[in-house]
Amino acid sequence: MNATARTSRRRVAVVGALAATLVAATVGLAAPQAASAATADEGWLRVGHLSPDTKGVDVELSSLSGGKKVFELDDVTYGQVSPYQELAAGTYVLSMRASDAPDSTPVISTDVTVQGGDASTVVAYGKNKSLKTAAFSDDLAQPGDGKAKLRLVQAATTAKKVDVTADGTDVATNAAFGTATEYATVDAGKWDLDIAGSGQTGTADVDLKGNTVSTLFVLDNSAGDLTIVPVTDAAATAATPKGGVQTGGGGTAADRPATGFLHAVVRVFRGLFH
Repeated sequence: MNATARTSRRRVAVVGALAATLVAATVGLAAPQAASAATADEGWLRVGHLSPDTKGVDVELSSLSGGKKVFELDDVTYGQVSPYQELAAGTYVLSMRASDAPDSTPVISTDVTVQGGDASTVVAYGKNKSLKTAAFSDDLAQPGDGKAKLRLVQAATTAKKVDVTADGTDVATNAAFGTATEYATVDAGKWDLDIAGSGQTGTADVDLKGNTVSTLFVLDNSAGDLTIVPVTDAAATAATPKGGVQTGGGGTAADRPATGFLHAVVRVFRGLFH
């Protein structure tokens, strides 16, 4: 995209800046009231694979008490985030195993608490040798027509902190690895995003629909630079939380010029639940 085209594109009006104060990445953190059909006895949970050098994994969620298997995800790969799953409030054990070795020791296993009436996203992130998990509260209250609500999760291993701008407007500043920003309300529409941190850079084009809630995941790409993968948290047409499975980083995105920067995000929607 040339400089003239970038200048003429509508500037993003950030109603609430993505705060420099970051949301703590703590498993079991309660989310604000979800804009969904969940009751006080039920909550919503989705899972993301954000570890660039961890191959595809099978994900299993079981009840902490009794070990009853609640759901499974097969062959989840880097950059994918599952749809939300409605679950009874309580504590569960989340395990991830290599997809090609289903009987192996989990690469990671952690307790996850589902709060009644709330939604959360649990991710595995970092390099394989130091894999970590984090749970983020999801605020699914929709912002209204002509607006979009978004936050940023910084999971790129090549940068300790990142800055994200949209046509010169600050979207996030000093977003630290393994954290999420607060949600902000912005004008719906197309964004040109620039990412920078620890000497790494990247760009992405994102189209935010009106009356939606989204999370922008900052990830590594195959060239060693940065990219952003947007995932829908809530949409106007959804009766329940709806998170599309999307793929980013790892060389799966299209339109990558010789510089290695990512100029388009490929959205791959497919069901993971069996």
